[in-house]
Amino acid sequence: MRPNAVTFVLRGASQLRRFGWRLLWYRYVKRRAILRAPAIVCPENADLEVHIQVCDRDWLNALWTLHSFQHFAARPFRLLVLCDRSVTDPMQARLRTRLPGASVVPCDPPPEAVRACFSSRWPTLFRLRTSGIYRTLPKVMDSYALRRREVILSIDPDVLFFAPPDELLADLDPARACFARFNVPRTDTHRWGGFALDEEVLYEQFHLRFPPRFGCGLGSVNYARADWDFIEQVVSRVPPDPARSFLLDQTIYALWCERVGWDPLPTDRYTIEPVANLEGVVTRHYFGKTRDLLYVEGIPHLLALSGFSSSFARRITPSRA
Repeated sequence: MRPNAVTFVLRGASQLRRFGWRLLWYRYVKRRAILRAPAIVCPENADLEVHIQVCDRDWLNALWTLHSFQHFAARPFRLLVLCDRSVTDPMQARLRTRLPGASVVPCDPPPEAVRACFSSRWPTLFRLRTSGIYRTLPKVMDSYALRRREVILSIDPDVLFFAPPDELLADLDPARACFARFNVPRTDTHRWGGFALDEEVLYEQFHLRFPPRFGCGLGSVNYARADWDFIEQVVSRVPPDPARSFLLDQTIYALWCERVGWDPLPTDRYTIEPVANLEGVVTRHYFGKTRDLLYVEGIPHLLALSGFSSSFARRITPSRA
């Protein structure tokens, strides 16, 4: 069921009962303080490359993601920001101002590099990309076509960093054996709610199943080992479910991981589900139903870290509210 005014009010009331007015303070006031932080300079020739896809609801969160990553990774990075059709021109302009040197690229229509890469060689994938239905496909297709390096870091705009991501940065060599390293949930991934293809049909056609536990909100991706011919065969013979269109990027990553090999990041350090506290946690992925915790837990925790807040020269400071 699509949300409407009634469901919006009811959900808002439920959120206020759970988190109080503090949620509104951090979500609508303190969150915007990131716009006063120093810009992140993103050199085009940096050895490290980061890709992130944003929409109108999370472009501001993406700045918290990138500032926290920059602080704890402590190294320059080339940055590709993929903007879906909901990201307005003023939002894109803000991103370019706050991220000088970054490639801030609208996804609709597809960039010419994406058309040149996919339209002739993998036409079924390109048809899905241009259908307007599968809006997360740029995360994998545009990322591949617009990359400058074979190994990139893919980071969702609902991930925050609280410590150096040593495991994430440990092996960025395209000669490595595994396709990817991703953060994963501690419990099994729901087969219907985690992937855009019918797993039983996939098994009948290709004798392949999805990983028991899988996520692609944060990870290093080795495009040197990406087999697009295989993905073209899969989506041609096992059509994606439009009702699960937002899961097609995760489905493609999962297929490569099962076919080529991958390494999950430690679940106690790269967390997805809520935790009792953030001690020892490197990142939290505040996905979907846990998004409110990004505002009432993640941002306040970042602002309480002296090293992080001092890097903003006291322009962003914790509130006593």
